[in-house]
Amino acid sequence: MMRRAQGALEYLFMVALALIMVTITIRYAHEVARNVAVQINQTTREISEILKNMTSSGR
Repeated sequence: MMRRAQGALEYLFMVALALIMVTITIRYAHEVARNVAVQINQTTREISEILKNMTSSGR
């Protein structure tokens, strides 16, 4: 009976570890996606400003 309990406990620890790893990975991916979105918005604004300046200067 002790071996089965030990096996079940080890299994639960492995599942808990897997869930922790998944949570960390999702948080990291979310942070990266947010940074990418900020960079895309900034680059889009810069390109728009350049195009406005080119249009207004008559190029």
